[in-house]
Amino acid sequence: MNNNSILLIDPNFEPANSNHLSLLVKIGADTFSYAIIDEEEKLVHAVYDEQECESGYQKLSERLKTDTYLKLDYKNVKVATHTPNVIFVPQELFSKDNIELYTKYFKETTAKNVYVQPTLQQTFNTVFSLPSAVEKEISENWQESTKLLQNAGLIELASKVGKNSLFIDFTVGSFQLIYIQEQKIAFMQSYQFDDIEELTYYLLLIVNQLHINTKETDVRVCGIIHEDDDKWNCLSQYLGKPDFLVLDTPLDTNILDDMPAHYYTSLLALQQCG
Repeated sequence: MNNNSILLIDPNFEPANSNHLSLLVKIGADTFSYAIIDEEEKLVHAVYDEQECESGYQKLSERLKTDTYLKLDYKNVKVATHTPNVIFVPQELFSKDNIELYTKYFKETTAKNVYVQPTLQQTFNTVFSLPSAVEKEISENWQESTKLLQNAGLIELASKVGKNSLFIDFTVGSFQLIYIQEQKIAFMQSYQFDDIEELTYYLLLIVNQLHINTKETDVRVCGIIHEDDDKWNCLSQYLGKPDFLVLDTPLDTNILDDMPAHYYTSLLALQQCG
């Protein structure tokens, strides 16, 4: 492992019992992470996280060659992936018999497999496909896996909130943002930034273009952000003081006790998806 990665393991974890366990994988534009959980015993056995990757897709390929935990035989596997081929369709406009209507908006319009991911609240559907090379890699290694959008966990958490809110999931150099307005997801996008000035630019652009009333909008954050760091202070200045988004889960997360509780919110929330 390099200085940008961390692996947390339950000392009692038995890889031989993997066929009773679930694997959650999250592939970002610049990150790669996974969690191994026991849904019956409500226990998190392992969490791996790597930041500042040149490519999350490339890191997936590398880890599949070297990480024995990824090669175990799991009861079920969920893979949440960054993709440019995505469109969000309100439930009242969605037609499951005419999926091809939506794929014309994809960056790559020739995908063999198109996936539909409904939210838990059934308010809209995410229609997406994966880049062909990534689709091939995932299918070869996890044939029966459930494919999800990268921020599927954050979408589920955001869709349960009634008040106008901004949900922001940070990596070291990027963020996923969801804006909830009048109990609906009004906007969702991913951004990469090199410094706080660029982060500030994106935040102000979002606020101005969406006409967000920051005084009446909650800000919930998770991922790689700390109270009073540059990201936190930037949010506080332009959006209002944020609150940490911590997953309310029955899972025993003892292996994460030495880590900030909000670090892996969106990764572990994948358990609720699919």
